[in-house]
Amino acid sequence: MAERSKVKHTESEMALVHQSERREERFALPFEIEVSGINGEGEVFHMSLKTRNASEWGCGFLSPIEMKKDDIVAIRVASPDGPGAVQRLPVRFQVVHVERETGGWAIGAWKMESDDVWGIELEMMAQPQGGEAMLRRRGVADEENEKGDE
Repeated sequence: MAERSKVKHTESEMALVHQSERREERFALPFEIEVSGINGEGEVFHMSLKTRNASEWGCGFLSPIEMKKDDIVAIRVASPDGPGAVQRLPVRFQVVHVERETGGWAIGAWKMESDDVWGIELEMMAQPQGGEAMLRRRGVADEENEKGDE
């Protein structure tokens, strides 16, 4: 039996593997995010937006400014206010899809690092995009089904 390679892949290599396979589900979750980068004229931008969808390795959002495919942006989930709020660090994303829409640019971005950008398990929060957008918690659906059987 052949022994598996013990080579540890870099974060960039892992991001490319995940991007090429693109098997993960997207979830219709509106995270408040801060997107920062440098536009085509060399000017720094910083915007507060909401995601249209999110997955472990990517997200989609509507941007008021045009971005180009392969642009690099920093995305950070906006921190909630109040005591005990956790400040999340920005994570680098590569723009992989740009499409003009009414009201802006539909952007698809792919995470370039293995860091957890969202801070939650997406599967526990919502149905995959294309299904009903409703909260899913373990046991809740079972309890509701049992109540319906009574």
